[in-house]
Amino acid sequence: MDRSHYKIFSPGAIAGLSIPNRLVRSATWDPSILTARQMTEEVLDLYRNLAQGGVGMIITGGFPVYRERFPEEEAQKPVYPYTDLRVNGLEKLAQAVHQARPDCKVIAQLEVGYLDAGPSAIPTPFSDQPVRELSGGEIEQIIACFVEAIVDMRDCGFDGVQLHAAHGGLLSRFLSPYTNRRQDDFGGTEENRARVVGEIVARARRRVGDYPVLIKMNCTDYLVGGVDIENCLALAQEIVRAGVDAIELSGGMWECLFRPEEELGFRPVPAPESHTRIRKPEQQSYFLPYAETLDLPIPVILVGGNRDVERLEAILQNGKVDFIALCRPLIREPGLPNRWRSGVGSRLAECVSCNSCLYAMYVHPGQPEPGLVSCICKSDKKMHQQAQKWLVSWRNNRSLATRFLKYNSALRIPYGA
Repeated sequence: MDRSHYKIFSPGAIAGLSIPNRLVRSATWDPSILTARQMTEEVLDLYRNLAQGGVGMIITGGFPVYRERFPEEEAQKPVYPYTDLRVNGLEKLAQAVHQARPDCKVIAQLEVGYLDAGPSAIPTPFSDQPVRELSGGEIEQIIACFVEAIVDMRDCGFDGVQLHAAHGGLLSRFLSPYTNRRQDDFGGTEENRARVVGEIVARARRRVGDYPVLIKMNCTDYLVGGVDIENCLALAQEIVRAGVDAIELSGGMWECLFRPEEELGFRPVPAPESHTRIRKPEQQSYFLPYAETLDLPIPVILVGGNRDVERLEAILQNGKVDFIALCRPLIREPGLPNRWRSGVGSRLAECVSCNSCLYAMYVHPGQPEPGLVSCICKSDKKMHQQAQKWLVSWRNNRSLATRFLKYNSALRIPYGA
């Protein structure tokens, strides 16, 4: 049955940006880009295939705007390291998407990853050393770097940017009451915890006008004392007041991966937002209950376990969600939107949520450098088996998990130090 008449394939808009349908490719970490510090044809082909596959908007993997670690003597200097971290050839990525399908939009995700400093001195699994509290001067540097990156992405031809404020990265740690216990203007109330986002957006607006600025944020940290269903509405309302144009709802902090499966309600693997074993309808769209608590004046993008096009159409028709984001399903099937639209094959995505694709991306004993994201359970059965053994050993070995987090954090943003 042809589904072209479905709402999921109708045009949508974010801040005046026209999007041809309601399907979004959620940001998928591209470690090979960050390692090479340049766009390769392999990466450009990945994005071309996504555009040609029928998705309405693509959000790139996160581009860093700030060094993860500074020598102590440099920490207080007015250094803006965004240009030191910039990936060469960013404009090629935007051009590749627009040339592959002119109506497909591409959004650059911007982030600061896992610093050895944070809003508060709260321990993190990424460091043996005590986490120090960021100074006011350092926060100003970080804000300035985000603004410079937003201007740069506009100039490179991207249709907008997304601030990555989920999954325990720096902006996420500002938003969460679990990791932000500051007593100044950047901590305490939801308004204060969201202030860093508001400052980024306000200062960027003075440079780029109404250029679309989206955000990805946690609706739950899966941590006691963190963002949860009881307080995510108040936080989301502050994010709206900060001036962003759309919110993508996700969840999970890396710390939650040390909690047992019985407490979490899902099997922890090295991607806190990516639940495994999504087999039943009730296991799909696992952040939907949080989205249903929201009533916001800007578009809401729902990610997480979206697998059934008929179920997703019903979610959109209900009116609480404006766009549907897919990550792992598009790793396996870049052409899934076109298949769903045509009515060919199953209403379900082929993705089985095994998370073997993590093995292809991350550093592990068989792969000394980060790789390009790919569905190895479809293309390489032997590597798929290795990946599943790796995931089991990761879950069962706390010290291995800790070493993994630190090693990949160190490689995540190479800056020549």
